[in-house]
Amino acid sequence: MSDMTSNTPMHHRSRRAPGWEYQAYFVPVFALSLPLAALRAGVAILTSDPAPRPGILTDAVRRARDVTTTICSI
Repeated sequence: MSDMTSNTPMHHRSRRAPGWEYQAYFVPVFALSLPLAALRAGVAILTSDPAPRPGILTDAVRRARDVTTTICSI
């Protein structure tokens, strides 16, 4: 007989869509992050950085999401 108490199925939490406050912070942070991501990509090209870089848009969205999440969690 097997013990099923240790392998109970995990219930996935449903993710809510970001609220208006998150979007209100995300848009200006993304607008500031986009030129900075382009600048970082340009510097990486000029310095011949061999490390693979994400795309400019991916980098900007990732950094804007990190900053906005930090702002909204306070």
